Amino acid sequence: MKRKKYRNSQQNPDEAVAMTAAFVHDKLINITSALSKGRILVIPCGQGALANRLKRQGFEIFCGDYDSNNYRIKGGNFHRLDLNCILPYKDKTFDCVTCVEGIEHLENPHLLIREISRALKSGGHLVITTPNIMNIKSRRYFLLRSHFRYFKHFPQAGNQREFLDLHINPIPFGELSYILNLYGFRIETISCNRFTKKYPLLMPFLKPLIYFMTRRRNKEADVLLKRELLYGDILIISAQKDIYQQ
Repeated sequence: MKRKKYRNSQQNPDEAVAMTAAFVHDKLINITSALSKGRILVIPCGQGALANRLKRQGFEIFCGDYDSNNYRIKGGNFHRLDLNCILPYKDKTFDCVTCVEGIEHLENPHLLIREISRALKSGGHLVITTPNIMNIKSRRYFLLRSHFRYFKHFPQAGNQREFLDLHINPIPFGELSYILNLYGFRIETISCNRFTKKYPLLMPFLKPLIYFMTRRRNKEADVLLKRELLYGDILIISAQKDIYQQ
């Protein structure tokens, strides 16, 4: 989603509002509830709504975002940062990192995952979310409109701030899985915030074709045909850094 401005005249200046799709934070909080509590890095943190909830779970929170003026909570060890650059944290600093709707905005997703791996302790966890371009609805968008859902046609080139707001990097699950594995992560769960509609008029024709071609062409067909990938709106992946990764 585009990083919208959520401020309004009625909003409490100390209140942080979620800047993501519905139920994403709820699903993420369910995942982190099962993790050991320690230092957690929230990037990008937006106004700090997720960080507030993680703090209530018992984590020591550290927050980072490009827009420091948007940060609404007190404390949180905030750093202004650009996720296209090296992260300003020492090796093996954090027990967990969350990255909600951030990687699709970046020039180099490899750099982000590599930096997160460096900043995480061995055995630490990453929870990352991104628009699911593999779901049937997004594939239909690309077929009929020449762009994936949540990745509209680009406007004329503008300033750097506008560029950071854009979704410039649609990442399919296979690519994200490869990047995570490359930098020492093992995927633990694949989930989503909610399921999109199933197109009852199209699915009797599309579903058998998708299943046939996927199983014919992919060794990982069982994963690629998961309900979360075919119908999930926002992809939510939790992964653990290999305990032997240095």
